[in-house]
Amino acid sequence: MSYTVVAIAAYIIGAVPFPYLIVRLLTGLDIRQMGTGNVGVMNTVRHAGLPAGLIVFVAEGLKGVSAVGIGRSVTGGDEGMLLAAFMALVGANWSVFVGFAGGRGTTVSLFMLVLISWQAFLILAALWFTLFGLRRNNFLATRAVILAMPVVALLLKPGDWAYVACALGMSSVLLLRHRKETDDHLIASSEQIPTT
Repeated sequence: MSYTVVAIAAYIIGAVPFPYLIVRLLTGLDIRQMGTGNVGVMNTVRHAGLPAGLIVFVAEGLKGVSAVGIGRSVTGGDEGMLLAAFMALVGANWSVFVGFAGGRGTTVSLFMLVLISWQAFLILAALWFTLFGLRRNNFLATRAVILAMPVVALLLKPGDWAYVACALGMSSVLLLRHRKETDDHLIASSEQIPTT
């Protein structure tokens, strides 16, 4: 029963559409109808400015932190924390509050990963910076990190199938949303980002 509660609570937390709410508040517009349609940080930056994007970045991060914390406290174990992380990511990507639209889940995942395994975070961050430094291609570097998540989990936690399953599930969700035509970073690289 506690795992069901965690799954539902984490999904609802992840589904709170802060980018939609902030952009609507500041501009009166629907972020789903702007740019890539992503309900995420970078699309917020592109259409509502950098300060709005920073607010959304923090809010999205806090969603992940809250979900993981609830998962651990309710179940008292790592399995609940991992379930919460996965469900929060699903909520961020397919929010019931905005017609099952969402972002790509990278910000939520970033904050949750730091809490779940700071070692994995450092390894994946090093991989991203290395690839980006070599190729100057955010899409390629991010795609490689997403694909590497289950491998890193397996290396760090051999035999801990809960961690591996969570990493595999999160990697799969991220890959579903990580496409060039919806990559705000890729598009923003050729645009001037508003600062107000």
